[in-house]
Amino acid sequence: MKRLTLLSLLCVFAASAANDVEPGIGSRFLGGQIKVGPKGSVVLLHGSKTQMNELQERDEAFRKLGLQATSVAGPGTGWIVLDAKSIVVAKYDPSYTAAAILVHQFQWTPPDTREIEGKQLTATIGASNSSVAPGERVALTLDVDLGPNMHVYAPGVEGYIPIDWKMEDSGAAEVHAPEFPRAEKLYLKAIDETVPAYRNHFRLLRDITIKPAVDGSGHFTVDGSLRYQACDDRVCYIPQTLKLQWTFEYQALHQ
Repeated sequence: MKRLTLLSLLCVFAASAANDVEPGIGSRFLGGQIKVGPKGSVVLLHGSKTQMNELQERDEAFRKLGLQATSVAGPGTGWIVLDAKSIVVAKYDPSYTAAAILVHQFQWTPPDTREIEGKQLTATIGASNSSVAPGERVALTLDVDLGPNMHVYAPGVEGYIPIDWKMEDSGAAEVHAPEFPRAEKLYLKAIDETVPAYRNHFRLLRDITIKPAVDGSGHFTVDGSLRYQACDDRVCYIPQTLKLQWTFEYQALHQ
């Protein structure tokens, strides 16, 4: 795997000195002096050793997406995402991992996923990072593929059972709220109603922040469930609940 070049990891002191105000969305970062790829760049501001190491480990993923990964001295802290013209299009706080940004911003699919077969659908679960450290915010992915002519109701539907992703309390991770994609307004002739629903393939996202306390083995799991009621053009089927589980390995945090 190609490694990040030394130049891309050097601090851009001269440029940051001339731009000591943290950039805002829509602004041009460091006068366009940061190297960007065909699709833009992900820039780490004042990163830790752990974050720098992950940038190197994810270099191939960045490049396949047409992105340049870079670390600079500032201004500010955390992560910024640039488009191909060096315009700031997104910002993330320092707790996010590089892989979590790839998931959130670029719909990246983590390499290690697992399929769970349910009635009327298949759920594929993954995580941006399998090796984690305290304080890191990582992204859980839940890709749902429905059978032909099937739909499930989206959150906010009235009078029907919406899809619901629950997570169990964990001593190893703080669980954040799930992110649902925009629902389709689906007209159902059988009930003469238009309802918010999902069909075919869609992805749900949910972040967790890793807590310091884990078991002595260095491994821990985070558990959840997916409840849904699938319907076709004629009938709604019995509600189902799929058990979900993600396994992580704890690593030491380097400053």
